[in-house]
Amino acid sequence: MISIPQNIQELVSYKPGKPVAQIIEELGLTEWAVLWNNGNNLGPSLKVLERIQEAAITSHKYPDPASIQLRTMIAANNNCEIDNVVVDNGSESVFDCMFRAFFKAGEELLTCDGTFVAVYIWAKSNKVPVARIPLARGYQFDIDRLIDSVTPQTKAIYVANPNNPTGAMITKDQLNQLIDNVSDDVLIIVDEAYYEYAKVISDDYPDSFELRRPNVITLRTFSKAYGIAGIRVGYALGDSRLIEALSKVKMTFAPSNLAQAAGIGALEDEAHMHKSVMLNKTALQQFYNALHDAELEYTPSFGNFVMVDLKEEELAKAVAEKMMQKGIFIRHLKAFGLPHCVRISTGTEAENALFVSKLV
Repeated sequence: MISIPQNIQELVSYKPGKPVAQIIEELGLTEWAVLWNNGNNLGPSLKVLERIQEAAITSHKYPDPASIQLRTMIAANNNCEIDNVVVDNGSESVFDCMFRAFFKAGEELLTCDGTFVAVYIWAKSNKVPVARIPLARGYQFDIDRLIDSVTPQTKAIYVANPNNPTGAMITKDQLNQLIDNVSDDVLIIVDEAYYEYAKVISDDYPDSFELRRPNVITLRTFSKAYGIAGIRVGYALGDSRLIEALSKVKMTFAPSNLAQAAGIGALEDEAHMHKSVMLNKTALQQFYNALHDAELEYTPSFGNFVMVDLKEEELAKAVAEKMMQKGIFIRHLKAFGLPHCVRISTGTEAENALFVSKLV
């Protein structure tokens, strides 16, 4: 019998629920809003679709393994060189590459509870121990305690800014505090998946790559504000030495020709991205007003979602189920380690209005 390593045996495989279409049919819904995955329900821009169509006819060829055109555009947007950029099948894949590129036996990842669940999964699958501390008041990363928790075994610190699923933000001063008080031989991974949303919501939102620190890697994605989550393309920005190491361990031909084309098209249509982030800013205020009127406690968000604290797991589960019966698909956060909370993503204008009208 083939043995399976203990770390893999202990992982819980992803078990998707019923497809949305099946739920809609079973419940006999005539209207619905799918607000549970933090995607961008506006979808991709027409320029993205045009670029994909152009690239499709070259699908018999391998894509550019260095993603030169896409990386050049990303570098131009961030005032850096192409050697400061690596792209892959979503920023989650870049994160997975970090374990192979940087960690040695006995080294740990330091982070908080209640953040992006893939962090714990990829660490475990790569046999990297994770030191976890609780979130601070307001469901924020506890910067003071992270600094105090660094040990000789700490290879990297992971923070998500803003955090998923809580929506809380690390300010400019807090990020500088973290970086200035951690040794430069500790890698600081800043996940900025919601970067485009956050920077229009708050003037105090820090661009971690702008700091140009040699031990900081910034993760970003095209899955959110650019509306191409299903195509899987993300990137990292950082010191060229770190980026080169990541490039060595990523899959040779990732991302695909279609993903590279989609990323290029997305960057060519800034107006579509701007429309997405402004719609989200308006939607968040609509959600806050509705949640306040319903006397529900929420965490102010700097992403494209709002987390609601219902205090009890059974109540959170019941609210998610009740909203689904009404055609509103929201996320119960048990898998994120926050079983007493739910998360509602923003959607289209019609979906946002439907959510507000159904919230009781």
